[in-house]
Amino acid sequence: MEGSRPVFNNKRGLILLTLVATMPWVAKAAELPGRWEGTFLDPPEANYDAFSYPRLCAELVALGGDRYRLRFLPEFFRRANVLFETDIRRNGEGFSFDNGAWKGALTGGVLRGTAFADTPHPVDFELQASTFRPPSLGEPPPEGAKVLFDGTGLDHWRAAGTDRAAGWRITPDGALEVVSRQEDEERGGDIRTVEEFADARLHLEFRLPAQPDTRGQARANSGVFLQGLYELQILDSFGLDGLWNECGALYRLSPPKVNACLPPGEWQTYDIDFRAARFGPDGAVTEPPRMTVRHNGVVIHREQELASATTEAGRKDPSPPPERGPVVLQDHGSAVQFRNIWLLPLES
Repeated sequence: MEGSRPVFNNKRGLILLTLVATMPWVAKAAELPGRWEGTFLDPPEANYDAFSYPRLCAELVALGGDRYRLRFLPEFFRRANVLFETDIRRNGEGFSFDNGAWKGALTGGVLRGTAFADTPHPVDFELQASTFRPPSLGEPPPEGAKVLFDGTGLDHWRAAGTDRAAGWRITPDGALEVVSRQEDEERGGDIRTVEEFADARLHLEFRLPAQPDTRGQARANSGVFLQGLYELQILDSFGLDGLWNECGALYRLSPPKVNACLPPGEWQTYDIDFRAARFGPDGAVTEPPRMTVRHNGVVIHREQELASATTEAGRKDPSPPPERGPVVLQDHGSAVQFRNIWLLPLES
């Protein structure tokens, strides 16, 4: 939907912007939405409370064709209040917007502007194009870890529910790419590890294809399941709020504490500490399984209890949890890529 939504309306006044960006970024915007971060420059004392603190961030989400959503935030990787967002259209090598309260133009790699709030004196800001490298990206497997995928083969994987060899493709640069059933009925579908695990630390890296014309669950969807039952959602949720069915969610059980997504096309990381269920002498469950998850280094779940398996319908699965189970990667019709997958057993 075209239009804009001012979601920050400080009682001291509204903010007026003038923006600039890079030609190389504009050329790639349809495939790679962008991020910028910077500061307000020397805000007057009278304005400081209005801005809370001088940081300012922006992100641009591709919506297909020449359409985008531009969002301004006080900070990334937090559930921070969105200051302003608007849908815009690219015009040649840039674009502009003006809703009477926020005005701007984007034409090259730096976002610059001027803000006004309860003072005739303008407050300038400057945002530089932002790149972020997850702290565990490329992390080598520690001693004792089982390397599940290193770019050279799929010996540790089978087609889920069968003993057939996994049919997903390995790309020339050593990534494991989903083959969907729609593409190839024989090779497509979920894949699972040959070995089953209990307590474990799992590291994997994933890259999402840019699908700007799709929305919701069709936008670069996959998932990783611990013990084949507990799904940590994988989805292009860059620029969204981080809900129960979005990237980082324990699907239908718990939303991520914060949306830590990077734009599609960038490698991202999951680091998962899984603690399997505990059982009494009679076999009854005494403690449910738990999961702690870091997405791109940001804690999005901490010791989260898994009251049941994740299900599409959101119903609790009455079956008791297993003692051990495989890691499963999901085929949801998108060419999601994985690399550097290793698992460290943590059983005492």
